[in-house]
Amino acid sequence: MKQHFQQIDILKGLAIIAVLLLHSLSREQLVASYAVFHIWQAVPIFMVLMGLNLGMSYGSKTLHFDQLYTPHYFQKKALRIIFPLLLIYLISLVAAYVWEQVYAQDVYTLGWKNLIGVLPVSGKGNYFITLLLQSLLALPLIGYTFNRWPVRTTLVLVLSEIVFQLVAYQISYFEQDRYLYDAALFRYFSAIALGLWISRLITRSDYRYSWLLFLTGIASGVYLYFHQYLGLSLPFIRPEWQAQQFLTFPYAALLIYLGILAFPQQSDFTALRAMATLGKASYHIFLVQVLYFGLVQDDTHITLNLVVCLVVGLAFYWTESYLSKIISK
Repeated sequence: MKQHFQQIDILKGLAIIAVLLLHSLSREQLVASYAVFHIWQAVPIFMVLMGLNLGMSYGSKTLHFDQLYTPHYFQKKALRIIFPLLLIYLISLVAAYVWEQVYAQDVYTLGWKNLIGVLPVSGKGNYFITLLLQSLLALPLIGYTFNRWPVRTTLVLVLSEIVFQLVAYQISYFEQDRYLYDAALFRYFSAIALGLWISRLITRSDYRYSWLLFLTGIASGVYLYFHQYLGLSLPFIRPEWQAQQFLTFPYAALLIYLGILAFPQQSDFTALRAMATLGKASYHIFLVQVLYFGLVQDDTHITLNLVVCLVVGLAFYWTESYLSKIISK
């Protein structure tokens, strides 16, 4: 069976709080607080953890290709990913109507992109939902190939990301509409690869190559400093996300590895259990915050943003989990 690491849930909990802070603070506040080394790492951390969970799920299995995309797989993902998304779609439609009646503000975001994950009321970070939907199809194949040819799979993932970045730089459409670029899973292929390798470090207790993670993570951190504070920019890569690409993801991977080493695998300490609970509910909290930031005009009230998104997100998580159990029966 897949071994459970409470540290992963704790890291997810910290990351979802970082997402809320990222969407509540001004850019000036983020830059002044060196957020590029902590709060701005939220999405890279989630993507590396995606690869880590994938590696832990597939690492102990010997699968054939025809065992990847089974009805059981799609049923499981439908309950875990699609069902909460459909619920928040419905909630968004109702919330937008009520908001329009009460405040006379049109907050609907309706169009063809609703078919690929954009909520009817779309707030900050909505692109991550589209990323997650792509992962449902891509991750089984990535996990399958990595389990058999880890080095070759890693090279293909990293090179695919680089090629995508170079091609995307030439596509003029992204000048007018960045959403499909922001939401492209290709941008995070190297982060997923790093997560796959970390899964081997922690499940096999083989630390011979951990020095390589420390070395690349530190080098990645140096690049982030030069990029953010000294104006270093890479040629032929779109400028919007140069702080999140193949040269920066090793830093997020190092943070995750240090977190796994620092936190206990299992703990009854109240603060750690509470953070782990937030981590388990992180997807639902994220869905709620997309809707919340799509409705609220003044998003500078940090405490209010945190309290509303965390409390409502947890309530949504518990309610949806209850409904999912009924459906699965």
